[in-house]
Amino acid sequence: MWSLALLSMPAKAEWVEASGEALITNSNIAQAREEAINQAISYATLSTGIQISSQQQTSNGNLTQNNFAINRYAQAISIQLVSERIQGNKIYVSLRLDLNDDPTQQCSAGQLKAAILIPQAQIKDRTQLRYGQLSGFEEAISEKLGNSIDGYSSTSFTHLHVTERLDINQELTDIRGYRLPSWLSEITDSQYILLQQIIDISIEPTQSTFMGLWDEAPQRQFQFKLSLYHGISGETVWSKTYSTSAPWEFEEQAIVSPNSDQFWRSAYGRNINLLMQEATRDLDNTLNCRPLLGQVVSRQADRIILNLGRRHGIRVGDKFQVVLQQNLPDRLNEMRAIATKSRATVKIEQVSEESATAVLVDQNAAYNVQINDIALKI
Repeated sequence: MWSLALLSMPAKAEWVEASGEALITNSNIAQAREEAINQAISYATLSTGIQISSQQQTSNGNLTQNNFAINRYAQAISIQLVSERIQGNKIYVSLRLDLNDDPTQQCSAGQLKAAILIPQAQIKDRTQLRYGQLSGFEEAISEKLGNSIDGYSSTSFTHLHVTERLDINQELTDIRGYRLPSWLSEITDSQYILLQQIIDISIEPTQSTFMGLWDEAPQRQFQFKLSLYHGISGETVWSKTYSTSAPWEFEEQAIVSPNSDQFWRSAYGRNINLLMQEATRDLDNTLNCRPLLGQVVSRQADRIILNLGRRHGIRVGDKFQVVLQQNLPDRLNEMRAIATKSRATVKIEQVSEESATAVLVDQNAAYNVQINDIALKI
């Protein structure tokens, strides 16, 4: 459980209260306090858009700094531990975050949201799934990432296809200049595609007792790479590798379900969840203030249909500039999209969840508008 309060203060300042909780394991209150503080800060960053750039936030469960370097289009911020209580085997903390907004860094109001296609994650070494017999691990990771983006992102939402595995050679995607085929975004009406590769989930060797129990919980790694591709051009927009490790708290021969609450409440599951939250913040930083490119998917007379709708933030009355798209062959005979500005503008008349009907404002400038042309909000 967690809570968040956001109140305005004079001079464009505001303060945020966030609370977190953690289990006390092996009577280690200091470690539990640190986990609870980190959870509270993490939820605050997701809910308000602030970004903490401090590498060390706590030490032995205590806040070591009064001020942290945080970006939320903010000029300054401080973090204070307001209260702490222990109840049963849990510790609860409450934090206060003070910040002052920097209006010069704000994006224009009403920023649109992009749809991101999330297919099933790929795993580099499937033999590593044998530890814990993690059946369905790739789907669970993709779904958890999608839920984090849908729950907290201010710039995007997901099209989850976690049961569908893209037949794409990971070695090809690592080649500089590699482009994803545009049909991936066209058939799902997605503006971006987010590929995930699970690089390492190995477990460090350790001794176990004759009963099949660990003498002590071994460390298990989790490393995965995210790569964001633009749906129209197929180019790489952003890529980052994330790593963490945590004690594997299950018995050596245990069958662990990656979809179970037990897995996600374990230290390993909690650390993976923290990486998902960090990835959500990084995606927001990448897409923030980036123009959203819709496409014309149908046209009849003076009306067109765009693959942008209510979920993207489109409203009746919005106006769009139509940009004509052409595909030209490059030196390797691969088709590359180029855009040509036109005088054609459209006004939204009807909006559904993920599409909108618009009418062409100037018929004289609309003759060249075709399917797959680009629409940009003005």
